[in-house]
Amino acid sequence: MTAPTLSIYPRTVDELMPEAHALVARLGTVPSRNRIKTELRVGGPKADAIIDRLTRPPADPDPTPTGTDPTPGAADLPPVDPDPHPDADAVDPPAPTAPGTTPDMPEAPDVASGQAAPVADPGSNITTTPTTARPTGRGWAYVGVILGGVVSIAANIAHTYLPNPPDGAPAGWAPGPGWSPSPLAVAFSVFWPVALFVTVEILTRIPWGNGASSVFARVAGVLPVAVVAAVVSYRHLSGLLAHFGEDPLTIAIGPLAVDGLMVMASAALLVTSRRRT
Repeated sequence: MTAPTLSIYPRTVDELMPEAHALVARLGTVPSRNRIKTELRVGGPKADAIIDRLTRPPADPDPTPTGTDPTPGAADLPPVDPDPHPDADAVDPPAPTAPGTTPDMPEAPDVASGQAAPVADPGSNITTTPTTARPTGRGWAYVGVILGGVVSIAANIAHTYLPNPPDGAPAGWAPGPGWSPSPLAVAFSVFWPVALFVTVEILTRIPWGNGASSVFARVAGVLPVAVVAAVVSYRHLSGLLAHFGEDPLTIAIGPLAVDGLMVMASAALLVTSRRRT
C-alpha cells in the first residue's frame, strides 16, 4: 500500500475551510493565527483570511425587522483564542511542510481593491545627515603665521646687508665695494622664523597628553624658540626702520605688529587644534 501523494499546488482558502471548522469544533473556540498556520500549514495571509471567515457572522436570510439594530453585538461572535505570541511572525520559524509539497508563498496585495502593501519597519537602518561643521578660522591662522614669517624672514635677510661700522670708524663710514654679508649670517637670519613655525606645527599636530610632564615639555620647548625669534625679529625690523629714517615712535612700536601677528596666529592654531581633537 502506497502513501498518499500530496499536491504540489497550495490549497485555496475555500479548500481549507472544512479543516478550519473541524479545528474550531475540536478546540471549542476560534484558534489563533499561529495555531492555524501550524495546524493547516499555511502562511500569514491565508491564516488571516481563515480567521476572518470563521469570525464573520452568518448572513440572516430573514429581513431585519423595523426598529432593530442590524449590526450584530459582540456577544453574537464566537470567541477568539488569544495569541500567546502576538509578534510571533517576526521570531517564529515558518511552519514545516510535508515532503513533496511547497510552502505557501506570501500573497500579493490586492491592487484592484485598493489594499495597500505593508510598509517595512526601517528599524535601526535610519541614517541622519550630519550637519556641516562650523568654520574654525584655522585657515586664517595659517595665513597669519605665514605672513608674519615671510615679513620676519625678509627683514632679517635685509638687515644682514646693513654693515656694522667698526669701532672708532668716522662718521659716514661705508664698506668697501666688494663687501657682502656672511652666508652664515644670512642662514641664521632665516632660521629663527622657520624654527618658530616648525615649533608651532609640532605643538598643534602631535597629540600631547594632559599630564604635568606633557605641559612642562611643551612650555619648555616652545618658550625659548618663541622668545628668541621675537627678540631677533624685533631688533632687525627696528634696525631697518632706523636705517630708512623713520621716527623714534615707529622704530619702537612698528616691529610689534609683526610679532603680535605671529603670536596671535600661533595661539589660534593651538586653540583650533584642541577643538578638533
